[in-house]
Amino acid sequence: MKKWTWALCIAIIIILFTGMGNVEAASEKGKRYVGLHDRILPIEDIRVVDGDTKVPLKDIAKYLYLPIEVKDGETTIRKRGKEITYNHSTGATTLDGVDQPWQPLASINGQLYISVKYIARETGFQIEYFQEHHTIRIYREEFNHMSHKEFEKVIKAYSVEQQPVSTTKKANVYLTFDDGPNQYTLINNTTLEKYKVPATFFFLGNQMKQNESIVKTVSESGHYVGSHSMTHNKAYVYGSTESFIAEMMGGVELVEQLTGKTSNLVRVPYGSKPLVTPSMQKSLVDRGLKMWDWDVDSNDWRYTNEQSDQIVKNVQEGVTKAAKSGDKEIIVLLHDRSQTTIALPRIIDWLQKEGYSFKSYEPDNHIIQNFLRDPHL
Repeated sequence: MKKWTWALCIAIIIILFTGMGNVEAASEKGKRYVGLHDRILPIEDIRVVDGDTKVPLKDIAKYLYLPIEVKDGETTIRKRGKEITYNHSTGATTLDGVDQPWQPLASINGQLYISVKYIARETGFQIEYFQEHHTIRIYREEFNHMSHKEFEKVIKAYSVEQQPVSTTKKANVYLTFDDGPNQYTLINNTTLEKYKVPATFFFLGNQMKQNESIVKTVSESGHYVGSHSMTHNKAYVYGSTESFIAEMMGGVELVEQLTGKTSNLVRVPYGSKPLVTPSMQKSLVDRGLKMWDWDVDSNDWRYTNEQSDQIVKNVQEGVTKAAKSGDKEIIVLLHDRSQTTIALPRIIDWLQKEGYSFKSYEPDNHIIQNFLRDPHL
């Protein structure tokens, strides 16, 4: 009898130890989708763990605007007055300090995954399952959204796009232009219209005051207009947190005044690192602003009209490198200058021939791209 008792104890111990933390053994990979309101999120690594759909936390965070803090061996999410914490040592999740009876967050192969239904419900979303299409849709009733029947058509169309042919689909490219508006802004705008390419412009406040009609023209052409500060003067912009936010907000307010459209995206002069301080970061977040740096620097300002070939080459090399690294959303830095107007048609021609898609900034689909790696911006 004792032998059977000892054998049973040993068996239980083996089960416990082999089961602890071995989340990946219970996970299933497959073609599954997560929808947010009326679109399918481009999240590729979706897994089902013990019957629960989980996605990488870093991926879902950028679409749900989840502030994430990693500190002292814990990852914390704070949203809508709730605090969700994952302990990397114990694998336990707490909600407002209360232990959760299951694993809404789990580490799989060193990467943190979160339950879609859990984060959705805890942040105020409703959930609809489309079992036939292996899709979970999250949405808020207070936002206008299509019916579930109509959304099923979206799933079908998206799943067709994701067939093997879609694996060759290139990244999205965001052409961005700094330092306007000026005479070259109009030339660039005409080129973009000719090729039917959307873009993003970061205008200077003092320039906007002198070229109001250009600001309106660019906006009416369908491009997004953000703030590049009022003066681009390093001493003024970065003299203090107060002067910094005044410079950036001044530009945002002018854009809204001249175009009648909300603007919440800024690009700080000379890039965010190392000039933007933590206090300046917080001032942007507190005002609901987002900040873009770039993935590819054309360095167009360095060259003359006669050297425009080098600008084209810089963009080609930069975009190719970014795409090879797996970047699916590539932001290219350009300027409203004469040499850029010469290079722009060739840049667009090359990107189109290579199969890249063009986008302008989408406030409802914000992409985090700042050198400070601040998930709030």
